[in-house]
Amino acid sequence: MALVLFPVVVLVVLAAIVACVVFRIGVVRALGAAWRVISALPGARFDIEQGRTAVLVAIR
Repeated sequence: MALVLFPVVVLVVLAAIVACVVFRIGVVRALGAAWRVISALPGARFDIEQGRTAVLVAIR
């Protein structure tokens, strides 16, 4: 699964770096902040409901 998502992750990181340069945000600080948010996610649960559709996302 991770191998399938790797190209998407690479594109997202490159887009984030370009956005940081455009908006004059420190790239290293922004990536560090993103890493801290991602590392705090294990154990999080997100319940999303819209109309008759419901999705539960649990991060382990």
